[in-house]
Amino acid sequence: MKGMQDSSRRRAGARFGVTVQVLLACVLLAAVNYAGYHYYYRGDWSPAQKYKVGELTKSALKRLTAPVKIYVFFSPSTAAPGYEVYGDVVNLLKEYQFLGGDKMTVEYIDPMRNLGRARELQAKFQFGPEENLVIVEMDGRSKQISAVDMADYDFLTQVTGDPPRLLAFKGEQALTSAIIEVSEPQQRTVYFLQGQGEASPGEDSPVSLLTEYIEKQGVKTKPLSLSANGAIPDDAGAVVVAGARYDLPADAAETLGRYWQGNGRILVLLDPDADTPLLRGLLSSAGITPRNDRVLRTVQLGFATGILRDVAGKFSPVNRVTRRLHGAEAMLPAATCSLDLDERKEGVSVESMITAETPFWGETEYVTDEEKGVRFEEEKDTAAPLVLAAMAERGGVADQKLDLSAARLVVVGNSEFVADGSITEPNLDFVLSSLNWMIDRGHLARIAPKSVRAFNLNLTDAETGQIAMYTLVVIPALAAVAGLVVWWRRRR
Repeated sequence: MKGMQDSSRRRAGARFGVTVQVLLACVLLAAVNYAGYHYYYRGDWSPAQKYKVGELTKSALKRLTAPVKIYVFFSPSTAAPGYEVYGDVVNLLKEYQFLGGDKMTVEYIDPMRNLGRARELQAKFQFGPEENLVIVEMDGRSKQISAVDMADYDFLTQVTGDPPRLLAFKGEQALTSAIIEVSEPQQRTVYFLQGQGEASPGEDSPVSLLTEYIEKQGVKTKPLSLSANGAIPDDAGAVVVAGARYDLPADAAETLGRYWQGNGRILVLLDPDADTPLLRGLLSSAGITPRNDRVLRTVQLGFATGILRDVAGKFSPVNRVTRRLHGAEAMLPAATCSLDLDERKEGVSVESMITAETPFWGETEYVTDEEKGVRFEEEKDTAAPLVLAAMAERGGVADQKLDLSAARLVVVGNSEFVADGSITEPNLDFVLSSLNWMIDRGHLARIAPKSVRAFNLNLTDAETGQIAMYTLVVIPALAAVAGLVVWWRRRR
């Protein structure tokens, strides 16, 4: 009888212990789920970082003032142009929805399966059924993005009868640009000054790539002739002087000066070989004076000395426009002059943006005398560090939460660094960030396209044999041994 009671107590104790363990497991599971739901980290560890969005996208989505509706008009089951980016678009929009929260809604429409809804959208947005589209809508304004504009293709494969090969996915560029465009009631315009040999916007322009990326951020680009217009248009977000080879006429210089004294936003890319005293005088009045020198360095080539005129610069880590570019390298090809900053200019705040360090210096006698050679002369030449780009603000207020200014100016001692043949990704980032800062969108930066990378894992015969040994023999054997141990302990 006593043995039966002891056995009953042991079973009751076992049941109680199991119950407590189950309850503790439930509490632990609930705690883990709660922590995972409220405290987590999202990351993209893919080699190409295809699903990691940039700071521009995060800033644009955080500043949404009204709900955004995105219609994905795709037929992934057909071979319509752009069908190959459907999966990338879906995954990217998941990130947008996560960042946009309640203000971001995405609707997927397959015209092959939902013909009624497809016809509704075609009537509303006036597009044909033959192409894949993404449509962004906000407050009655809409922007259509063709799927083929979300990617770069290699069309050489068509020569052999194969379809075009996808090189890079540009969905984030296109989507964020469209969101910015529809979120602003009035589109900004950047005018490129004309008449003095400056580069003009357009497809055949030497700065066509730059103007293309400016327009992809929802900003128009137009040419501007002050001799024809007589004034800077009221809708000007900024005026760009890109490599003027001749000086401004007196009336044009006066107009540009009045624009700066008002609420002017000016980006000047200098041609150091041009004689432009009126333009330089305007810049000097803002506290930035172009020096009459050429930035270069010498390199030893055996028994000869070479002259390197392509300047490598570094972005300022404290400047609010360039701090996000710190660590990247600015490349300024051909002729570059240094800038002298007057930080004591009354009413104007002047800051360095790009500098060139040793061994570069500013050569004042830059017409090379082969007999004399080129060498640094302390009493004549400009010693490092040299300022290559700078910005000036007149009447501005700037801190982390407030960034307002009456007038803004950016000057670079080189104009070739934005040309199609020499522009680099950091250079493009710098110019676009500068323009965004000028037009009061300083929180925005450019987004680079996500390249499609082919990843190859090359293994030797020995490594392949080791993998086969572990997967076919070692791992199954360990599982079998573990099973035998468990069976033996239960038998005992």
